[in-house]
Amino acid sequence: MFLGIDFGTSGVRASVINKDKKEIYNCQVPIPLPLEKNNIISQDPYIWWNAFIELSNNLKKNFDIQSINKISVNGTSGTVLLTDFVGMPLSNAIMYNDTSSINEGKLVEKISDNHPIVSSSSNALVRALKIIKDKKKDIQSYKILHQADWIAGKIINEFIYSDDNNSLKLGYDCVNKKWPDWIAKLPINQESLPKILSPGTTLNFLQNKELLDLGFNKKTQVVAGTTDSIAAFLATGANKIGQAVTSIGSSLVVKYISKKPIFNKDYGIYSHKLGSKWLAGGASNVGGNILKHLFEDKIESLSRQVNPSKLTGMDYYPLFKTGERFPYNDPNKKAILEPRPDSEIIFFQAILEGISNVEKLCYSRLKEIGGDYPNEIFTVGGGSNNDNWNKIRSKILDIKLVTPLSTQASFGSALIAGGFIN
Repeated sequence: MFLGIDFGTSGVRASVINKDKKEIYNCQVPIPLPLEKNNIISQDPYIWWNAFIELSNNLKKNFDIQSINKISVNGTSGTVLLTDFVGMPLSNAIMYNDTSSINEGKLVEKISDNHPIVSSSSNALVRALKIIKDKKKDIQSYKILHQADWIAGKIINEFIYSDDNNSLKLGYDCVNKKWPDWIAKLPINQESLPKILSPGTTLNFLQNKELLDLGFNKKTQVVAGTTDSIAAFLATGANKIGQAVTSIGSSLVVKYISKKPIFNKDYGIYSHKLGSKWLAGGASNVGGNILKHLFEDKIESLSRQVNPSKLTGMDYYPLFKTGERFPYNDPNKKAILEPRPDSEIIFFQAILEGISNVEKLCYSRLKEIGGDYPNEIFTVGGGSNNDNWNKIRSKILDIKLVTPLSTQASFGSALIAGGFIN
C-alpha cells in the first residue's frame, strides 16, 4: 500500500492506494488559516505536524497502517522555513501567498541578472532571505526547507532533502541539476541549501518515534515529494508527453507534459522536472469569476439549456477585470463581451465559448514557444463538472477530453509513493 499526504491551504489529506492505483482510504484534518502580522503571512510549522499526527490517528483507526510500504508528501509551493540541523524551526514559516519580500526580490533580480522565476517578491528564495535577515543576530547555522521537506524530514528524522519541484522557486537549476553560481553571492550559508532529489526517490525509512508508537511499520520508506499543484496534476492520471490538464476555477490554468523544458518570462511560463519529462504551464485571468459575476445562481440552470451542437461563433474575451497574463501579456487588456444577444442563454453560451477559445489560445501559445499541441486534456476544477460546457470545449479544442482518475493532490502523492510516475 502507498500513502500520499497533501498539505493544502486549509487542511491536510491522506490517500492510500494499492498496486492497481485504486484508492483504498481517504481522510482529512483541517488546519487553521495562516496569520498575517506586520504584512507577513506566516504559520507555526508545528500546526502542520500536529494536524499530521491527528490524521495518522485517523488512519490507524480505519486502516492497517502496518501495510503501508511507502509515503510521499506534498506541500504548498513556495512555503519556506528555517530550522536548525535537527529540524527545530527557528521561526514561523513564511507562506506561499506572502508577497512582503520586496527588497529581497530586488536583490535577487540584480544578482541573478533578472532570473525569470525568482526575480519577484513571491517565491521561496526571497522568503528565505527575509527570514535570514530578520533572524541574522540569532542564528549561525540553519537549513532552508519547504513545507513538504520539513514534514518528510520529521518522518525520517533527517532534514537535508528537497525535490526538483519545490526547489525550482528556491533558485535550483533543474535543467543542469545544480544550484546556480550566482546564488553564492546572496547572503545565504551554502550549507543551508537542501540536497535535491527527483520526486519518488527514496529518502530513508520511517524513524519518527511518535509514528512508530502509533503503529507504523519501521520498514516503511519515505520518498521525495513534490508541490501541491503538481501532485494535483498527477492525480488526474496524466503522465505521458502530449497530455495536459486544464483547471477551470476562478481563473484558467493549463499544464502540459513536454519532452523538453519551456521557459518564457514574458508569459510567466516555467517548467518543472517530471521524471524524464517536463511539465510546463500558464495561467489566464479568464475563468469562473465572470460567470459568477454575470449570472450568479443561474449558472447551473443556464448550463442545462445551452446547445453544444450549435456554437454561437461570438468572439468574446471574457475577462472579469482589466489585464491579462497569458496567452497575452497585457496589463491593459480589456474584456470583450459584445455584441450582446437578447437571449440570456445565448449570451451565457457565448461566454463559455469565449473561455474555451482562450484555453485553446493558451495551448497554441505553449506550442509557439517550444511545446506541442496536446493530444489529450484532463479537466479539474468547478468547471469540469459542466457536461455541456465540456462538449463545447471538446469541439473548440478539437481534442479528446479525459475523465481524471482523481482530483485530490493526496492521490497524486500516493502515485509518486507507488512509483507510478516516471
